[in-house]
Amino acid sequence: MVRLRKFGWLIPVLFFLFNLILRSFGIEVNSLAGDEPFSVYFAQMDIPDILRHLRPGNNPPLYELFLHYWINIFGISEVAVRIPSLIFVSITAAFIYKIGNEFFTKEVGLVAGLLFSFSNYATYFSHEARAYALFGMFTAISFYFFLRCLNNQYSTKVLVLFTVVNALLLYTHYFGAMVIGLQVFYALLFSYKESKKLKAVALSLAASFVLFGPYIPVVIEQFSVTKEKGTWLTTPSGWSTVEYVLSQFANSKDIVKLTILIVAVTLLANVRKWRGIGRNTWVIAGWFSVPFAGMFVLSYWVPMFHDRYLMHTVGGFILLVAISSVSMIKLPVVKWLVPSLLILFFMSTSDRNIDNGRHTKEAVEKVQELRDTDTRVVMYPKYRIFGYAYYFNRDRFINYDLEYGYYNVLEGFKEENFYGINQYSEARIDSTVNKVIFMMTDGGPKEQLVSEFQSNFNLKKKYLFPEIIEIFEFER
Repeated sequence: MVRLRKFGWLIPVLFFLFNLILRSFGIEVNSLAGDEPFSVYFAQMDIPDILRHLRPGNNPPLYELFLHYWINIFGISEVAVRIPSLIFVSITAAFIYKIGNEFFTKEVGLVAGLLFSFSNYATYFSHEARAYALFGMFTAISFYFFLRCLNNQYSTKVLVLFTVVNALLLYTHYFGAMVIGLQVFYALLFSYKESKKLKAVALSLAASFVLFGPYIPVVIEQFSVTKEKGTWLTTPSGWSTVEYVLSQFANSKDIVKLTILIVAVTLLANVRKWRGIGRNTWVIAGWFSVPFAGMFVLSYWVPMFHDRYLMHTVGGFILLVAISSVSMIKLPVVKWLVPSLLILFFMSTSDRNIDNGRHTKEAVEKVQELRDTDTRVVMYPKYRIFGYAYYFNRDRFINYDLEYGYYNVLEGFKEENFYGINQYSEARIDSTVNKVIFMMTDGGPKEQLVSEFQSNFNLKKKYLFPEIIEIFEFER
């Protein structure tokens, strides 16, 4: 038994390696698209320019800063820029196991680690060159250190690591404040009688915000802009929106129903013993439910409830389901029945080649096939120029515009008869233009724009690249 304990470190390492290998399949399938080219484009710049250009962004630039150093070594191929996200998700799997194993039971650790390993949601973000995988990783590590503090397993080293991780969490995404806010609440709730521990945790959490201090004015500025202009999201549609997001976490709507049943039955079985529910379980339940439900409710005022903005809740969801499944049946002979079925369902619905619905590469290939030297190519909206540049003319993508971000890229493409637009007039259609290929690459006034093109041209054919790219071929 002592020998086995000596090798306890090996299981999280194995979870890391298992996720790294398993999720490496399919990493090259999808086009570099959506906001991925945006991150890669700016990550090519020097650090001061990254900070300047990304200051008004939706999240702090820690991910792009990391990516800057990464691509200087490994380049900007689709696979190269996504490997960091693959690594971050694999580390998250190891820490989810560690949380389950160290603060609950070995069974909870194994079940949670396996459920996360076969979650399509985690796979999706392990294949995307954006900050979300890093956000999920820092959230899991943060809760690991928080639980160590809560369970009197802290030292100066642990507190320093806890402080640094939470600061990095804030620099990765603004929603990291929700994680730290929840930890403040639980520290006060469970440690108010233990002044030494409360003081240590409070100082650590406060120090994290101090380290984040230089960016607080930017946060205030961005939230004021968001309050004034709103977000790109719409208000939720009740349960259907919740069910959709949970089905991303659990791979399918049927498994969502099963997980709800498991958690509900376990809760009802222990309703009379709720005072005996341990603080660790309350932390896990809050990790998932508080930010998840809070963001859902707040989205009726300021829309923010979207699957990609909930990466900080998925670890809590997986652990809560694992705890419930292991606790559901106490009889030794059949106690593994529910968790085994759950793992089997996750495995059977797990997908390595998840379509991101953004077929930029294929769409660009179609445009290149259709166009000739006299064809004007028009794309809406203009900020999607990065994805087009990445596949159409890599030199323009690499020769980034330090001063204005992407405007010189837009102007440069006009030399090749390609125009990015936000309104029809920017396409500069005159009597010399006889053929137009119009790429509609995002949500917007599609019908209006197509109608305006049809006032001067005949629609010859259209091509759909689900989910968000449509190509319209027009001729005089």
